[in-house]
Amino acid sequence: MANLLGENIQVFISGKTLACATSCSVEVSSDSIDVSCKDTAGFAASIPGRISWSISSDNLFVLGDYQKLMDHFIAKDTLDVVFATVANFDDKTDPDAEGHVVPSGGWTSSNDLYHGKCVITSLSLSANNGEVATYSVTFEGRGALSKSTN
Repeated sequence: MANLLGENIQVFISGKTLACATSCSVEVSSDSIDVSCKDTAGFAASIPGRISWSISSDNLFVLGDYQKLMDHFIAKDTLDVVFATVANFDDKTDPDAEGHVVPSGGWTSSNDLYHGKCVITSLSLSANNGEVATYSVTFEGRGALSKSTN
């Protein structure tokens, strides 16, 4: 099994990646239901309960993407999210003036990891003096996080 570099994995919202992502992550957790009783000999015992999940992304500030996310956040829209490897990673173009190598049609998803419905639960902008502006966004799952099939 080959190791993957982080830049090969992207978050896709409604089929498009968030521009200038610097990191992304998926977190899946489960509630713990206590089933301890006299028969567990003084030890705690639990079973898994409800599963929740979230996806987050840190990005260099791109006005159009940030505005779209803010509009979705304020409208409380449910979004389609895919966390997957990039299908056309080898189709990189020559760097533009800012060093971007995105293919002309944008990155495409391999649909090989996970997908689901989500809402934005956090969106923060950081604009420090003398630094590139960035933003962070967190998407919280609504329902199942499903394994994708390509």
